[in-house]
Amino acid sequence: MTDFLLGVASFGLVLIPLVVIHEFGHFIAAKLVGITVLEFGIGFPPRAKTLFQRGDTIYTLNWLPIGGFVRPYGEDFVKPKSEQELSTDYQEITERGIKNPKSVFQAGPWERMLFFVGGPGINFVAALVLFVVVALIGWPFIRADVTVYDVMPGSPAAEAGLQQGDIIVTLNGQPVESADEFNELIDRETGEPVDLLIERDGEQFDLSVTARAVESSDTERVYITGIMDDMPAEGKLEVDDIIIQVDDVEVTSIEQLQEYTQGHEDQEIDVTVIRGDETLVIPIAPVEDTDGVVRMGIQIVPVKPAIIGLTAVNRDAERYTRALPLGEALQTGWDEFASVHTQLYDFVRDLIRGDIAPSAARPVSPVGIGQLGGPVLEQSLDENAMYPIVFFAALISVALAVTNLLPIPGLDGGRILFVIIELIRGKPMEPEREGLIHFIGIMLLLGIIAITLVNDIVNPIDINSLR
Repeated sequence: MTDFLLGVASFGLVLIPLVVIHEFGHFIAAKLVGITVLEFGIGFPPRAKTLFQRGDTIYTLNWLPIGGFVRPYGEDFVKPKSEQELSTDYQEITERGIKNPKSVFQAGPWERMLFFVGGPGINFVAALVLFVVVALIGWPFIRADVTVYDVMPGSPAAEAGLQQGDIIVTLNGQPVESADEFNELIDRETGEPVDLLIERDGEQFDLSVTARAVESSDTERVYITGIMDDMPAEGKLEVDDIIIQVDDVEVTSIEQLQEYTQGHEDQEIDVTVIRGDETLVIPIAPVEDTDGVVRMGIQIVPVKPAIIGLTAVNRDAERYTRALPLGEALQTGWDEFASVHTQLYDFVRDLIRGDIAPSAARPVSPVGIGQLGGPVLEQSLDENAMYPIVFFAALISVALAVTNLLPIPGLDGGRILFVIIELIRGKPMEPEREGLIHFIGIMLLLGIIAITLVNDIVNPIDINSLR
């Protein structure tokens, strides 16, 4: 399947249903507060077919397949209706025999607040549900050879006889599938003797080590997983190198390394790495990449030394999925949902602080979402697994909710802002004035969408540059 078709398919599978779900949230909220909903549409007009009528609402299928909409009495998408438009609505209400209709602006401020929050709210719920569903069907895990990369002299690991290159097979009889899992398991055994099954040169044997914390066991190392083409690190650093120092500064976290690198554009710095059983000092001059980020050109992950004084890394890693029981699935889904919001907060904070170049935080149009989703859908197809595309859908659902809550006229957040102003003033703003402000907001938003649409076509998103 071509990249174009994958992008179109991912757009259809992800964004369209999420927009329909968003509108369904407004629909449910309207029903809860008694607002009359004249139409719930799948797609955008012109209308292709009226599917059925239930209660006060007709359900329609429309020609433009870009989501859906709710048409409540008294409002035209995001602006109050004029007297003439209201009379048209009332004629429709009369013809359908709807008793005691209630328009959006007959609802109280708190009722309207719930109506406006309903769309973003259900997108948050949808994201959580998607994470839980993935956990129930097949959550991704890493299975790797947990390999000792280096051992601190004089540490409990060194005293027990552990050596570089040893593979940790089990801990107290429990299989160890990743370096992170090993660190977590041994943290629980602090102060206790631990039995390890070790594989060395194709042979397996037992070792006992006391889980005693050593100095600097909380220092985060930086492990190189990839080298970018045509960047300063190419030909100098290698995959599996561990960065422990830049110039005379010890590296204690990925963030610290990134900040140091960004402060030394076109300046040669000495990068100290552990490579095998050697410690090497390699001069590298970071440069600004096409996204405006100063970097050496390496892909990295954090590795934290275990408390017993060794650093373990994943070798020959493979991904597999495992269905989780309901209780564990609920907890895992919630943890992932919370993690998305933490990452979003960190991203905004780093962007404000200047740690992320604005060009690397470019807004995307529906075309850009397709460009991002195409490779994700391809991964799902290649692995015959749901989690990549469902994770992507959950992330887009959160992004859709957060974006709509921004206090911008024309968006749900802008309408909520007007309700808050009404609560403060004690009276609503004139519908004509509010409608004009929302109209201007919508025009500006459409202009931004047009610009991002052209940008995504002329300058397609390279998903590899975001990893």
